[in-house]
Amino acid sequence: VFCTFTGSKISNWGFTATPGPDGSFFAGGIVFGTAFPFTTGALQPVYGGGSFDVGIIKFNTSGTTKIYATYLGGSDSETPHSLFSDAQGNLVVLGRTYSQDFPFRTTAGPGGGADMFVAKINSSGDALIGCMRIGGSGNDCVNINDQARNHSERADVLIRNYGDDSRSEVVLDGSNNILVAASSQSSDFPVTGTVFQPAFAGGTQDAVVLKIDPIVSNKRRKVT
Repeated sequence: VFCTFTGSKISNWGFTATPGPDGSFFAGGIVFGTAFPFTTGALQPVYGGGSFDVGIIKFNTSGTTKIYATYLGGSDSETPHSLFSDAQGNLVVLGRTYSQDFPFRTTAGPGGGADMFVAKINSSGDALIGCMRIGGSGNDCVNINDQARNHSERADVLIRNYGDDSRSEVVLDGSNNILVAASSQSSDFPVTGTVFQPAFAGGTQDAVVLKIDPIVSNKRRKVT
């Protein structure tokens, strides 16, 4: 249908993409500096810092126009893992962060190392509907080895292009609840209630499954 460059003057690596309800197209990746082509009025028009920030671009249905483009990140590094749009065009972003000043509205767990974040951006790309950091004291939302954080722009091409340490997924159910499948290396990952498996079983990591309300508050429906 279309194929286009992003127009960025700084290196950016694509990690994930998803369609919008009207046939528009969201792309998410990591951006290595201050020359990303953000749009006027974007949610975050400045580079947060660290080795890289998340960069989100929404294209129109034909790929001829950027509807919006924004950074998403704090003073350390962030990586997007999965995107999903609701029927109103709001975008849910699942990823991991190392920043204490990432724009969280709510938190769950003590945090430490790499933490999971779930953010929901409104349809015009100029505001956060909600954003949550979720994590224990170990690495969360990292697959086996945390390879990406400190690597330079030109290193580890396979990691950058295939995101092997960035494996997790987000979808929405019929009520717009946010469903996440990811992994955790934390024995104190914040589970809820009488879930199927409330304790870390051992090994390098366990799978974690989360159900989060549509506005990404800390009223998590279930985490296991």
